[in-house]
Amino acid sequence: MATLGQELKRERELRAISLNDIAGQTKIGLRYLQALEDDQLDLLPGAFFIKSVLRSYSKCIGVDENRFVNKYHEEVLLQQEDLKETERRRSHADLPEPKPRREGAKRGRWRLAAVPLILVAAAAVAAYFFVLKPQKDNRPVIQRPTVAPPQDQLLPPPAQTPLVESDDPAKAEDLRLELTFNAETWIQIAADGQVQLEATKKAGEKATCTAKKQFLIQTGNAGGFTYTINGREGKSLGTSGAVRTDIWIHRDNLKDFLAAR
Repeated sequence: MATLGQELKRERELRAISLNDIAGQTKIGLRYLQALEDDQLDLLPGAFFIKSVLRSYSKCIGVDENRFVNKYHEEVLLQQEDLKETERRRSHADLPEPKPRREGAKRGRWRLAAVPLILVAAAAVAAYFFVLKPQKDNRPVIQRPTVAPPQDQLLPPPAQTPLVESDDPAKAEDLRLELTFNAETWIQIAADGQVQLEATKKAGEKATCTAKKQFLIQTGNAGGFTYTINGREGKSLGTSGAVRTDIWIHRDNLKDFLAAR
């Protein structure tokens, strides 16, 4: 069965389209396109980027993009199943061999040694019930009232301080990134190193991410959305259909992404 890269290359060559043609139209680096056809997916920066490249590649050569995205998912699942099977076999190989059962003579000696212990325990129980068991105390139980804490110790919880937008977003406590999509867009946003959004958004949808320090944006359609940072309008990140994987927004360069008022 042909691999993902082999099928892509065959479809491209049937249409007499070169990798340079695809690179020029999609703005995707030639080395990434070559790695995709060579099935060297480990050279591409992450699953989200791979799917974005697959969609752009498929559109450029005129084939159904979902066909190759689904094939990519199938190959990933097969690799995961192979890895699980390898780990299962390895764990079974590391299990220690079961110890042989002890001889019946040893079990017999243990049973004989336990007989005196059982007799001593029975004697102790009998002594407790007939000699040492305390008499029932029939005196009434005095209920002690529960003392409530002083009123001055019952303090209300501290009030939450509302977020006040600053005229300079870089000085705000949090960076709030709000996006409005005007076309179908594949996007991934990591906030302070943690992925907060990874999805395919349609026109009219919105999304919000917050960070303390910085955002990293990767997208397969840089012109497919507009955005604001703490209420301030942001500059365009690219043209429609452009793939970008290196958009770093942090407090030090924030003014470079804000549109002039």
